[in-house]
Amino acid sequence: MTIVVTGAAGFIGRALVAALTQRSPGADIVAVDQSPVDAPGVRAVAGNIAYPQLARSLVDDRVDTVFHLASLVSGGAEQNFELGTKVNLDATRDLLEACRLAGHRPRFVFTSSIAVYGGTLPDPVTDDTPPAPRISYGIQKLVCEMLINDYTRRGYVDGRSLRLPTVMVRPGSANTAVSGWASAIVREPLAGRDYVCPVRPDTRMACLSLARTVDSLVHAAQLTSDGLDWDRTVLLTGIPVPAEEMWREVQRRAGGRLLGKVRFEPDPALQAIMDAVPRATFSGRAARLGFAHNSGIGEIVEEYLLTLIWSGACT
Repeated sequence: MTIVVTGAAGFIGRALVAALTQRSPGADIVAVDQSPVDAPGVRAVAGNIAYPQLARSLVDDRVDTVFHLASLVSGGAEQNFELGTKVNLDATRDLLEACRLAGHRPRFVFTSSIAVYGGTLPDPVTDDTPPAPRISYGIQKLVCEMLINDYTRRGYVDGRSLRLPTVMVRPGSANTAVSGWASAIVREPLAGRDYVCPVRPDTRMACLSLARTVDSLVHAAQLTSDGLDWDRTVLLTGIPVPAEEMWREVQRRAGGRLLGKVRFEPDPALQAIMDAVPRATFSGRAARLGFAHNSGIGEIVEEYLLTLIWSGACT
């Protein structure tokens, strides 16, 4: 069995590759990213997915499953429209074309986003909420969902798209995602650094932990086609967590660690974006299909603390 993972050096990609090496023993795991992925039992392919030649070379008749995680996240796609289109839209179509030409209908698991929603939204966003993206990233993700549905209908792939809420806690430096503050408000004080949060304390995000996200991706690949019907896009449930509650939970679980301080200084432009994105998501369909969500922000913070302990970054 050959499994291709694009975006394998990223936050979710690294965790997914590690999980696949444990859960799919004997599989040939091909980890694709601009930076080589150094992991036992993994075949690294270094290259830019935006180049059609690379994307179309990744799938042959030996590939059973493609996990397509590579993307230029929301803020980056807004800043650079051309690059966002190449990475988020064109590369996805190139991968789908590679699957079509391989001729054996591999499973295709795609990470979409709740950025496909916009405008005046219900609270929570549910399976019945129509997508209406207001940023390029969300539009690109929505187009890819539709492409995957069509390639599945025509028998070229066995597609599954997961609309991810904000996945936290992202380690290291922040990326260009507009939701990056949700990880930073946990990560920075636990590292002993002060943090200026660019949104109001009452700003809520629909959140999912990294471990739950990886479990969801693996579960999506294992689902039978019968349970998915014609629409292969599944919204994942993201719990609603205000920024001030994230900070309180860090303080509650600090365990004597010397924390950095957090203060709130809302950035008007970012706040306007955050006020127009889903504050919570709930999917009855995801629950029926066996996808699990977090019980609360405490579970997410505790998961991150455990990763710090394992890495030796926090004692």
